[in-house]
Amino acid sequence: MSYQRIEGELPVARQRVSFDSTNNDKFVDSGKPPPKYGLHPAMVHTLTSVAAGAVMCLFGYEQGVFGGIIVGGEFQEYFHHPSPSLTGFVTSIYDLGCFAGAILTLFVGEPLGRKRMLIVFTILMASGIILQTGAQNMKHLLWGRFLAGIGNGGNTATAPVWHVETSHQEAKGKAVVKEMVVNVMGFVVSNICTLALSHLTTEAQWRFPLGIQLLFVVIILVLVPVLPESPRWLLARGRDAEAKAMLNRLNDGSVDDEFQTIRTSVREELSAEASWGQILKGGTATRRMLLGMLLQVCQQLSGINVLCYYLPLVLNKSVGLAELPSRLLSTAIAILYMLSTAGSIYFVDRLGRRPLLMSMAAAMSIAFLGIAISTELSHGKGSFVPGVVATVFMTLYFLAFGFGWVSVPWLYPAEINSLSMRTKGAALATACDWLFNYIVVQTTPIGIHYLKWGLYLLYSILNACFVPIIYLLVVETAGMSLEHIDRWFAENPGWLVHKVGQSSRSDLNDAMDTGEAEETQAMVRAFEGPGEDYDGNAREMDIDDVNTVPYREPRDVGKKLKHRRMGTS
Repeated sequence: MSYQRIEGELPVARQRVSFDSTNNDKFVDSGKPPPKYGLHPAMVHTLTSVAAGAVMCLFGYEQGVFGGIIVGGEFQEYFHHPSPSLTGFVTSIYDLGCFAGAILTLFVGEPLGRKRMLIVFTILMASGIILQTGAQNMKHLLWGRFLAGIGNGGNTATAPVWHVETSHQEAKGKAVVKEMVVNVMGFVVSNICTLALSHLTTEAQWRFPLGIQLLFVVIILVLVPVLPESPRWLLARGRDAEAKAMLNRLNDGSVDDEFQTIRTSVREELSAEASWGQILKGGTATRRMLLGMLLQVCQQLSGINVLCYYLPLVLNKSVGLAELPSRLLSTAIAILYMLSTAGSIYFVDRLGRRPLLMSMAAAMSIAFLGIAISTELSHGKGSFVPGVVATVFMTLYFLAFGFGWVSVPWLYPAEINSLSMRTKGAALATACDWLFNYIVVQTTPIGIHYLKWGLYLLYSILNACFVPIIYLLVVETAGMSLEHIDRWFAENPGWLVHKVGQSSRSDLNDAMDTGEAEETQAMVRAFEGPGEDYDGNAREMDIDDVNTVPYREPRDVGKKLKHRRMGTS
């Protein structure tokens, strides 16, 4: 693959660049300027985290702000006391816009690149925020929320991928978890803002909380243009010199080994670039895409936005608290939610994705069951104790969700999809998140009004169902480089993963622990034949098997490959 300069771009190097290892010494950035703005790599990573975090903080703010303003008297009076169905629609149309934005990412995400995607969709979101803030009627508010949703949908499909692809391997899990911490911080800020302005008797009670979102927009539009593009995306576009320059901006020392590792992975994947036909044909590519979509769907069906979007309303209508206590309690719960999300930073890579998801799904099931029972006991009884119990279980739910479920479903699509389908996979996963987000948010006011405690029982059952689903299907990715994950799927085509890494593969993993991974794999493949897996089971060959090129990790082979037991917790 040779470098092809895009229109309007300055030349980056005179010499010819190829994948031949003999050209490695010639591969220099002779035509590139020094690192932009003189930013140290540590500062570049920090600012990248801030920019990606601002995207997710804006997302979190929007999750909480509308639930805080729709219970306000000024909003209700200005929009003539909307019905539960209209309240649900004006709240959820934002999520419908997010779904549209995520779908748009499928078509424009790869041509535009990560940075330009963020800039374009942030401008769209700013336009929607301005329209909402100045809304003169419900139609203006609806269109503003839909337009802002399109921008946020594109941003949330792009920011986690960009952040992961510019992070060090050992920090990629923490990178996205940090995004989720600031996402929840946005939720906290929205509750504090609506609480602080709840005493106002003017339109500022609801216009100011909407307009202040433009501060996040400014942060994104200032930082993103000066930060590095994804080296993996640049390599996929044939812009090798720029990719190496970006790696130099992201690392203190030599980047030769990392560059060769990423370039080899990109070369393998581009040789079998996933078309829509390959993604949907039912092989490994389909499996990887569906796993990312699965966790996003489960996240929404866990009931988080029953409480996030409508927490003051739930406390007011279901628990029976007055408006001010509902706002105060919402803010307190939001702060605990943020703290639990921050705590997950230290466990998401240590404990692994699967144990966190399963244990916290069980805890959330118990929490919703407690909410269902206590709200039924308190309904029409005038009793104070069941309301307190319901509030305790709501707090438990937020703690469990923040600890295990707020970050992994967003991190997982960026990890689980190969480079050739990462943009498509992440966008489809995000689209699923927003589609089911829309369904949940649209139906919640109606469910509270008609189903009452039965709504919470439904979500308790759904959370209980997630435990076996994760145990049987979800692949562990903690501690794995993106390149290692690619090779693992090529070697493990089966859907059920709960037994992978046990019995017959124990000797293989022991060998990997001693640094003999590649030689042992070659021996196993010599005995198993092209149509069998490690356990002797017949398997169907697909594009991933044909185009997987043997590869030796340049450093710490034994240490890194010992994590390839991905099906165990």
